[in-house]
Amino acid sequence: MTVEEIYPLAVEFRRHFHQYPEFAMQEVETQRYITGVWDKYKIPYQVVGTGIIAILGKGQKCVAIRADMDALKVKEETGLAYSSCNEGMMHACGHDMHMAMVLGAAIVLKSREEELQGTVKIVFQPSEEKRPGGARLLLPELLKAPVPQAIFGQHIFPNLPTGTIGIRPGAFFASSDNIIFSVEGKGTHAAMPHAGSDPILATACLIQFYQTLITKFRDPLVPAVLSITSVHGGTCNNVIPDKVEVLGTVRTHDNALRYRIFELIEEKSKEICALYGCTFTMDKTWNGLPVLVNDEQLTKFVVKNATELFGETKVITMNHLTLGEDFAIYLEKIPGAFWVLGVCPPEQESLPPLHNPKLSPDERAMKTGIMLMVENCLRW
Repeated sequence: MTVEEIYPLAVEFRRHFHQYPEFAMQEVETQRYITGVWDKYKIPYQVVGTGIIAILGKGQKCVAIRADMDALKVKEETGLAYSSCNEGMMHACGHDMHMAMVLGAAIVLKSREEELQGTVKIVFQPSEEKRPGGARLLLPELLKAPVPQAIFGQHIFPNLPTGTIGIRPGAFFASSDNIIFSVEGKGTHAAMPHAGSDPILATACLIQFYQTLITKFRDPLVPAVLSITSVHGGTCNNVIPDKVEVLGTVRTHDNALRYRIFELIEEKSKEICALYGCTFTMDKTWNGLPVLVNDEQLTKFVVKNATELFGETKVITMNHLTLGEDFAIYLEKIPGAFWVLGVCPPEQESLPPLHNPKLSPDERAMKTGIMLMVENCLRW
C-alpha cells in the first residue's frame, strides 16, 4: 500500500478526530476508534490508561513513532463542515492530524511488514497538553523489551508552507515549567496600611525581581523567557487583602539554567516577602517539561530521508522554539528526532497560530508526514 492510497483514509481519520475531540486523560472514545482500526488491520496492541502502544514486525532492533491524542478547551470558530461536535473542545493544536498521520503510516507499514528488519512500536499518547503529561505514563511500558533504539515524532506548524519539514539538531523546543506561588500578609483597611502587611506590594516586587533572573543570571546567548500571566488578590478598592496568588511560566533551552532559575525563585522570594512582613509559598509541582533535545545522528538521518523524498528546498534548519512539547520526556531515555510539519497552504499568506479557535491546517501536508514516518521506520 502506498501513501497516495492511504491518504483518503487518513483524511477520514483526521476529520473524525477533529469532530470528536476529548480532553487530556478523557480520550476514551478516541482510544476506542483507534483500537477499532488496529482490530480491522490485525495489528496487536496494548492499552495503557487512555493511551495505546501497538506493535509491528518482530526482533530486538526497535524503532518507535508517536502521536498525541488530546484536545484543548477552545471553542472552535473555523466553520468547517466537520467542526467539533463537543462544546468547548477543539483540536486546535493539530493532534487530530498527528493521529491520522501515524494511523496512516502504521497501515502502510503493516502492508510492508515483511520489509521490516525489526519491531516498530506505534505510540498513541494521551494528555500532551496537560501536565505532568501522558509521556510519563507511557514511557515505562515503552521501555519494556524490545526497547526502542530510536523514536520519531512530528508536530504541525502553521508558520511553514505545506509539506515543509523543519528540524534542528540538539536543543529544539524549550523546557516548559509553571510558576505557581502565593504571598500571604495581614489584610487591613487601605486607609490604614500600617495596621497590616501588604501582599500586593510584595508580589509587585517579586515580579520585578523575576525579570532580573532573565537579564542578570542568564548567559545572553541562551534563549529563555519568564512571563507572569495571572495575578489574583483582593476584591475591592479599599481593602488590602490577606493573600495574592500568582501564575506564570519559564521556558529555556538550557536545563542547567532551568533549575537555577527555580532555585533563585525559592531562595530569594522568601527574603523579599519578609521585607514586607509577608510569607512566600511555592507550589512544588512546578516541574513541567525538560528541553527537547534532538539526537545529532538521528536528526541527520531524518534530514537525509526528507531531502531524498521531498528535495532540499522542503527541508529547513529551524531556530530554537519557545514552545513546550512532552516528546522531550521520551528523548531523555531514548535517542530520537522531532520535527515540525508545515501546514500553511500555498494559496494563503498565513494561518492562525496553534491553539487559535480559527486554526484550519492544510490536510494535504499529511502526505508528507505519513511518507516521512514510513521511510524513517523502513530505513532504520
